[in-house]
Amino acid sequence: MFGTLLFALVHAANAADTDAVEASAELPAPVLIGGVVLVAAMVAVVLARKTVDGMLAASAVGAVTAMYLTVQHFVAMHGGSSVCNVSAVINCDKVNTSPHSELFGTPISLFGLGFYAGMGYLAYRARAGRTQAAPALLLVGACGAIGYDVFLAWISYQLGAICVFCALSWTLNVILLVGAAQLVRQMEPDFQTALGKSLVGDAGPAAAMGLSVFLIGVLVVRQQEAALLPGGGGEPVSSETGGFPPGLVENVRGVLTLDGTEPVRGDPAARFTIVEFADFECPHCGAFAPVLKKILSENRDVKLLFKNYPLSVVCNPHMEHAMHPNACGAAAAAECARIQGRFWELSEAMFDNQEYLSPQDISYMAKRAGLDVPAFEACVASPAAAEAVKADLDAGWRAQIDSTPSIFIHGAYGDKWVRLDVSPGDKDVITAFLDAARTGRALPVPVDPEPWPTE
Repeated sequence: MFGTLLFALVHAANAADTDAVEASAELPAPVLIGGVVLVAAMVAVVLARKTVDGMLAASAVGAVTAMYLTVQHFVAMHGGSSVCNVSAVINCDKVNTSPHSELFGTPISLFGLGFYAGMGYLAYRARAGRTQAAPALLLVGACGAIGYDVFLAWISYQLGAICVFCALSWTLNVILLVGAAQLVRQMEPDFQTALGKSLVGDAGPAAAMGLSVFLIGVLVVRQQEAALLPGGGGEPVSSETGGFPPGLVENVRGVLTLDGTEPVRGDPAARFTIVEFADFECPHCGAFAPVLKKILSENRDVKLLFKNYPLSVVCNPHMEHAMHPNACGAAAAAECARIQGRFWELSEAMFDNQEYLSPQDISYMAKRAGLDVPAFEACVASPAAAEAVKADLDAGWRAQIDSTPSIFIHGAYGDKWVRLDVSPGDKDVITAFLDAARTGRALPVPVDPEPWPTE
């Protein structure tokens, strides 16, 4: 059942709009929060009427929530956005694409799905009278979940954002804890004896249920990711797409210009040149940084050039809304690190710690990256650093970029620059594209982008 529902949700997610990198609110905050509170209240009412039914309800709602978060992690990593991106603070994608959203490369929500399946199975066994000791194991499981929730809440605080659906799962875990405690009080054996019996009789079936659901979820997600890749069961192969996702390659809307100051990673004489416009406070840029690094390590004929495009009204005159307050300072810091030959070291540190981009935090990272900190801080405060950032912003404006990261590539279509419509989850797509260009196989025909909005 869980696998079937997850399969359907991922299929629906694949049809979602993946053009916008920055989130747009799809639901008003009162509606979103009110809906989540209503769901939690309904589960609490069921718990109050019959404890074990409340445990089952909490597990079921928790499983559905975990499935949605898994799908949304998948979508966000491919450039989509969640219905709960209401503001900079109420923003599921900022939390759901952070480095803490995965364990061993797997979304933590998938582990949550397995947890709720196991907890629901324990509650079912207790309700069916198959065990008298399961409440003890339910209590241990709920306590463990609450402990991990405290850690996740602290991470959300550090990120300066909260995922409403994550908060719903935390609430459900509290309900599970309350229900388990009530069931434990009703048990005839003492807690220690019951826990021992439950570990022997209940832990195995519950673990098998949770692991099975978790593995099904992993397989479904991996299968649907493969469907986005060439030959992976996605769009049919055509002469215009070369088997790649439609719209992968776009003509440059404006004109891409380089001034020679761009930091270079890889062989300067490499056949292919990738130019990335990025914002150090942009979650998708942070997720893309290690992907590009991996691509360069696996493709020695590719080099990467970086250009700043902070999405902040502090330095970007083309921004209409306040978005990333620390992005301009981080861009200036990156320029000063470039001057000292430490651009990539500092940029990696800033992408890895996007929640810590105050001037003091960046100075600490600069020291760890081996920079001369006094000279670095003087450079950051200088007009020259601001002018360098402005030059990159002007270049981005001339190229008419509308999101970050924006990826351009040269060398696949002769002397022509094109833009790749890719996201952090598209490493294999980029690799397949490079392989096709390298071996002379059919490449997608570049499509014209949407017209640049006029002011």
